[in-house]
Amino acid sequence: MKRSVVWLIALSFVSTLWCSNAAAVGLGFYLDGGSGSGEAEWESDTVAWDIDTKTAAVGFVLDTAPTNEKNFNYRLNVGLGSQNWEDTDGIELKSGGIYVENIFGFALKKSETFRWWLGPLVRLGYYSGETDTFYVAGDPAKVEVDYAEFGIGAVTGMNFKINKVILAPSLGVRFSGFAGSGTSTITTGGVTYSVDEDIEGNTTTGFLNLALMF
Repeated sequence: MKRSVVWLIALSFVSTLWCSNAAAVGLGFYLDGGSGSGEAEWESDTVAWDIDTKTAAVGFVLDTAPTNEKNFNYRLNVGLGSQNWEDTDGIELKSGGIYVENIFGFALKKSETFRWWLGPLVRLGYYSGETDTFYVAGDPAKVEVDYAEFGIGAVTGMNFKINKVILAPSLGVRFSGFAGSGTSTITTGGVTYSVDEDIEGNTTTGFLNLALMF
């Protein structure tokens, strides 16, 4: 899965450069943060359990039409991100990974110094994480997971050109599904027991992205 994500990032980058031709391309960096909720389910569960989620990321951004170049713009976000899940018992799983996000924007208003756009997004990521030690009936336990994420969503943003710098805030929502595997460990009576099983779930996250392009 890690190799698939790397290949997707490389192909997205090359195809973007190829499609942009002589048009002005914005390159830069961004910060991204969000929060939301969802549910997760172990393979052995009979019902899913609720989670609250928080996300944060920093990464590279490429935009094929940051101001007045075209009615359509393609934006590529490649980032290192964190995703934290917290269940109703207060147990928090902290994970980190890499993702690529493809955004397809359509200009609602544009000029030489301003662009307001709206469009869908498609996201693919890979994460690994674990909980801090928690206690079950007084016995220490821990959970580790590795999972892939696929998401879709919608986003709108405004690009402001100030001299040679473009400030580009955007706001949106992501609907993500995830699937992977995990290990639950508990130590009782001096003996440690581990269980490996699959995990899956989904989240809905609202996010704010702040990009700076040159």
